[in-house]
Amino acid sequence: MKTTMERRQFLTASLAGLGGIVFASDLVKGRAAHAGSWRGEDFFFVQLSDTHWGFSNPAINPDFTGTLPKAIAAVNSVPHKPDFVVFTGDLTHTTDDDKERRKRLAGFRELSQGLKVENIRYLPGEHDAALDRGAAYREILGPSRYTFDHKGVHFIALDNVSDPTAHLGDEQLRWLAEELKKQNHSAPIVVLTHRPLFDLAPDWDWATPDGGKAVELLMPYQNVTVLYGHIHQENHHQSGHIGHHAAKGMMYPLPAPHSVPKKGPIPWDPAHPYQGLGYRQAEVRARQAELALTELPVPQVKDTPATEQVVKVTAKKFAYSPSVITLKRGVPAVLQLTSLDRQHGFNCPALKLQAEINPGKVTQVKFTPDKLGEFPFHCDVFCGSGHEEMAGTIKVIE
Repeated sequence: MKTTMERRQFLTASLAGLGGIVFASDLVKGRAAHAGSWRGEDFFFVQLSDTHWGFSNPAINPDFTGTLPKAIAAVNSVPHKPDFVVFTGDLTHTTDDDKERRKRLAGFRELSQGLKVENIRYLPGEHDAALDRGAAYREILGPSRYTFDHKGVHFIALDNVSDPTAHLGDEQLRWLAEELKKQNHSAPIVVLTHRPLFDLAPDWDWATPDGGKAVELLMPYQNVTVLYGHIHQENHHQSGHIGHHAAKGMMYPLPAPHSVPKKGPIPWDPAHPYQGLGYRQAEVRARQAELALTELPVPQVKDTPATEQVVKVTAKKFAYSPSVITLKRGVPAVLQLTSLDRQHGFNCPALKLQAEINPGKVTQVKFTPDKLGEFPFHCDVFCGSGHEEMAGTIKVIE
């Protein structure tokens, strides 16, 4: 009873003053008939989607390096932690450069591992995987499709992005059919995916061409819920008894389907910062046999006079993380530099910054950026064959 109450308090505390909305979806159909016999347990998890790490357009989101850390801090701040956190795709922003793609994926992984939970699950989005068929994603973050069971619920993660045409593909559909054969037709099943499995707006790329085949395979199972991302907004849809629920994005919102002639990111509104951005808590309520979805906005930090901006920077062969450091002009800054492997250097000639970075130690570089612009920095201690590529940029904004 105490644990259940703590979970309720988690939701209540998270909702307080934030305007969260709870959407309750049946986890077991026909609650009166099935809830009493279902042997599941109460638990909750967090879904974050479309974080687009590496995006850098201040007109769309001037806090592009801070939005995700704010959400991570919010999840970490509550007394009772979620059982797991799942990221449903577009973890990073697309790039044609294979090396940069790996840097962004590795940087995202490092940042996400700041979550104070033991279990973090990832799914790719097309920004992460479509250009190389998921090779870098799988190398850094693991399988792009998988299943797992948690406290009476069967989870299935599907990959509808590694194929550049957004197909699941016959081989994956056969895999899904074999996985489903292992389940009782009344088993609670939650499907995790990036794109919608139904045709929400195919002309906007909001569909999976063979998603209907997956829905057909799922249809004989009485208790199926699909959680997805991709469309950067909350959306609820029914395919018969199967509910599909899209989560908001973390970097920028997109317009409602066909509400404008052309799809594109909605620009930042200074009067309403972080509007349309958010993440989701999903609570399994065993007694009610339902999945309660709570939509939460990105926490806003009230405007207070800035006294210091602190950025932690890690170095290892042959990259810095983050490789782009965004600072505000006129606000004192502290760069906390450390190495994960061997000695490196940090040299930003335009800002007259230079320091040695040693493993197991933190070197602090303090300065006040006084001019706007982008200022490259590099490693000036030879560290191997990739030394010349070890570089980054300090961006100073208003």
